[in-house]
Amino acid sequence: MSDRYAHYKRLQFDRPSPRVLRITMSNPGKLNAADQTMHGELGAIWRDVDADPEVSAVILTGAGNAFSAGGEMDMIDGMMNDFNIRARNWKEAKDIVYNVINCSKPVVSAIRGPAVGAGLVCPGRHLHRFQESQDHRRTY
Repeated sequence: MSDRYAHYKRLQFDRPSPRVLRITMSNPGKLNAADQTMHGELGAIWRDVDADPEVSAVILTGAGNAFSAGGEMDMIDGMMNDFNIRARNWKEAKDIVYNVINCSKPVVSAIRGPAVGAGLVCPGRHLHRFQESQDHRRTY
């Protein structure tokens, strides 16, 4: 896999098929809630994917039994109490939305379990969303 993804800490990468990149959001023990690190990575990843000539399509999912529980409470507290953190998060939120919209690669969101707040922004912009309910019915 390309070194372009080596610096990501909360996003994990694998290739389930040739030219398909699976991005797995991972914040263990917290239902993949977006902490400050993941929030920034979700804003940046789409530019890297768009520039990667080895990727033709992307699957976005969450580790374990959750897609993402939204923003982690420590990040939310920081935003409430520190203007600089709040301003950085506003920019990152804009980057998440615009960069996924501007990504030229089709993105499929494979959703299971909670998908809330920041965890719902990315799949809300994707061409295809698949959600699996607790009784394993799929919705599209």
